[in-house]
Amino acid sequence: MLELGASFIPFEPDRSSHDGNITRNFFDCSSQRICTMRNNGALGLTSKSLKNDKIMNVRTKDRGEPSTVKFSPDGRLCAMQRTPTTADVVFLEKTETSLCLELTVNTKSKEPLLAVEWVTNNQLLLVNNHSAELLYINEDKKSSKLLKATNVNAAWAIYYAPSQLLLIANGQSCSYLQPFVVTHSQFTRMKGFEVDFGGSISKENFLEKDAAIATIYGRVYVLVFKYSNRNATVLDLYELPFDAATGPSFKHSLILGFNGGCGIHVIDNLVVVHHQASQKSLIFDIRVSSPSKSHSPLVVTTIESHPQHQPPPALYTNFWFTFLPDIVIDSSGGVMYSIRLKNEHAQLEIADKQTMLEYLARRSNEKKLFVTTLLACLKARALSLRQIRKVFAMLTGVTGKSSASENSVENGSGSSQKPVLDCEKYASLAVTQQEMQSSVLIPLREEVSLPESYVANIMLQYLRSLFDAEITPEAYLIEMVVETLAEAGEMSKLQQIVTYRVINDSKPLAFLLLSYEARCSTLFQSGVDILARNKASDEIVEVMLEKKQIVDAFRFIDVRNLNDALIPKVVEAANQHCVRQTRYAIKEHLTEKKAKASLYKSIGDELYTAEEVKGASEEQATCALFEI
Repeated sequence: MLELGASFIPFEPDRSSHDGNITRNFFDCSSQRICTMRNNGALGLTSKSLKNDKIMNVRTKDRGEPSTVKFSPDGRLCAMQRTPTTADVVFLEKTETSLCLELTVNTKSKEPLLAVEWVTNNQLLLVNNHSAELLYINEDKKSSKLLKATNVNAAWAIYYAPSQLLLIANGQSCSYLQPFVVTHSQFTRMKGFEVDFGGSISKENFLEKDAAIATIYGRVYVLVFKYSNRNATVLDLYELPFDAATGPSFKHSLILGFNGGCGIHVIDNLVVVHHQASQKSLIFDIRVSSPSKSHSPLVVTTIESHPQHQPPPALYTNFWFTFLPDIVIDSSGGVMYSIRLKNEHAQLEIADKQTMLEYLARRSNEKKLFVTTLLACLKARALSLRQIRKVFAMLTGVTGKSSASENSVENGSGSSQKPVLDCEKYASLAVTQQEMQSSVLIPLREEVSLPESYVANIMLQYLRSLFDAEITPEAYLIEMVVETLAEAGEMSKLQQIVTYRVINDSKPLAFLLLSYEARCSTLFQSGVDILARNKASDEIVEVMLEKKQIVDAFRFIDVRNLNDALIPKVVEAANQHCVRQTRYAIKEHLTEKKAKASLYKSIGDELYTAEEVKGASEEQATCALFEI
């Protein structure tokens, strides 16, 4: 499931020649650039990145070998730490044929520096044992200015550029961590916290190499290796809040179960731990698990190299250096790689189908793969109805009201305190009703090998998930569900979802139910009730006339005091389908109501035939009157 080298950049490996030429490489975690320095910059400084094809080549003065090389976000400035107490800011606007100008900066106390980091394009952060200082670098004047300083007690420091977060370790065993957010030229102190690193006689202090910072599912975590002598090493995750008033908290514990050298990546919200001795990689997903805080690996796999690398490079070697989020540097071969997930192999690696679908749903840009895999699982009947319901609930929860509150908590907007910490937002997979219908439900209906009742139950589970998430089902979806239930003969279930208002009333739904009268007589009345609730009086009259319920139609018009415009339709229907006595009663009724004669004139003309009228006239002419 892991592939090395889909994107890569070669560089010149470290070397020391007999002629005195020295090549050294440095990696800048913030800008994700690798920097190759030849003779400490005198023969050239080359910077490369996997993010873009731009290669930077400049020359600097040889002032000694640097221990740190950092680039500003826009790539115009470079900070090098050549001595313990100072940093040199290199202005990179010069060409390859000329030397770059430099500016030397240090802290007020001139103590040894623990960290040198770029906060913005022209703000440089310097940290020593007792202070953290923010400097402004003026490119035009080639000068520096102190913007802000704060007192700290630091044993070591880590800077996380995506959130502008500075993490300082102090305390007797360096296990007390103090976060600072460096924004708007200010230091915002957040609440500190103690971490458990498994301290023992052999390991007295918490070291910088055993800590990392990463964003996972829209939250910032501090990752801490916790060692044990019983082969039960774990990786603990401490969650940092978005506001300064809330303290960090322990959230997850990833069970590694091994000792020895390892590296960490965080790829697409997955924590990947590479173990060198076993040449295995453990993939953890903190969202796919039980409510317990302890997590076992979701997948244990081995990295594969991309086919473009021939012969394949050696894997899990001593020359590998891993950097967050997904960088591997082979110092021996002189190549910087990225590692990517091959999510199409998830079906082979994750046995439980529900877990596998949840895994795919949480991966970015994998909607097509998820929908295709979901359809394949449903066609193969690999999921129980309970599992199907959970998968649908996960999908509909993305756009429902419940997920809106969840996302607000994830992104910090759910807190009453003003957020000071920012990070990359997590975007859940959103599958619209139209996409679900066209990509999953319709293909299921067209699959002749599947029982209609099975397909109907799947649609009901999806409808239920929409109802639970308070999402209104769209009209075309309701029509398809009703038709599928009717075709499957599930009239009782259809009657229930209509009776209990699982689906919203609408005229199209009402007419659809009316059409199923022959299969289930109660559905006809349900359709009429829906029309009545929608105040569709004209349609109800039309339905009654269609069923030749002429008298009922007249009664309905009277009770509802409907418009007289409907009366001619009823009169016309009475002339066609009613006996003479009924037509006469209708005429008398309209006469008593003092209705307009034009509305029922035709009914009087057709009560008797011409022969009957002629006979009555003759009989009247010949009759005699008798007086008693």
